Formats: sequence, structure tokens, C-alpha cells
Amino acid sequence: MFQSKEIATLKAALLEAQTSGASAAAVLLEAQAELASATTINADLTASVEALTTTAAESATALATAEAAVIAADARATAAEAAVEAQVIERLASAGVDPIKRDPVAKEGGDRTLTRAEFDALSHSDRSKFISDGGKVTA
Repeated sequence: MFQSKEIATLKAALLEAQTSGASAAAVLLEAQAELASATTINADLTASVEALTTTAAESATALATAEAAVIAADARATAAEAAVEAQVIERLASAGVDPIKRDPVAKEGGDRTLTRAEFDALSHSDRSKFISDGGKVTA
């Protein structure tokens, strides 16, 4: 059978194996805890990415809506400007004033002269532009 020296050696080996097993079990528990922590962090980061993706999509939708509103407002402003211009031309025509002769900016080439009455009917800025563009006032 076994001798006491062999038994002692086997007991020491068993004790060492048990100690190593316990150390391995402790390392395994620590690794499992780190894995659980990493899994939680991963879940939090995934939720954050999903929330940011949703926010980005909502922001893109809001931006597209705002851009469409700006385009619509610009179209309405252009239409309103054209309507006002048409009304001004109509009212000038009904008053017997030719808007092209009255407005030197609307002239395209041709002679750049206005009568004193036509010149006096211009706004100060139109008068200044007319003169700086080489316009002449006749009596």
C-alpha cells in the first residue's frame, strides 16, 4: 500500500490542487463580474446610441420642415412683392404716370433724361441713383 511519505506527498498535491482550484474559481468569479459590468456598460452605450440616433432623426425632420417653411415663406414673399409691384404699376397707369419713365431703375438703356416733375416725383434714393447712373434732368 501507500507509505506515509507517499500519502504526505499526495495530501500536499491534493491541497495544492484545491488551492489552485479555489484560486481559479476566484479568478473565474472576478472575470464573470467584469463581464457582467462590461455587459451593463454595453447596454447603456447601446441605449445612448439609440437615443442619439432618434434625436438626430427628429432633428433632421425638424430641419427639413423648417427649410420647407422658409421656401414657402420666400415664395409667398415673392408673390406678394409681385402683387404689390403690379398694383403700383396699375395705380400709376390709372393716374396717367408711365412707371417706366418715372422709375429710372426700370429703364433698360435708352435716354436717361427726366423732366423736373418726373425727377421730383422720385424718392431721394432713386434720385441719387438716377444722377449717379448718369441721368439728366430737363426743364
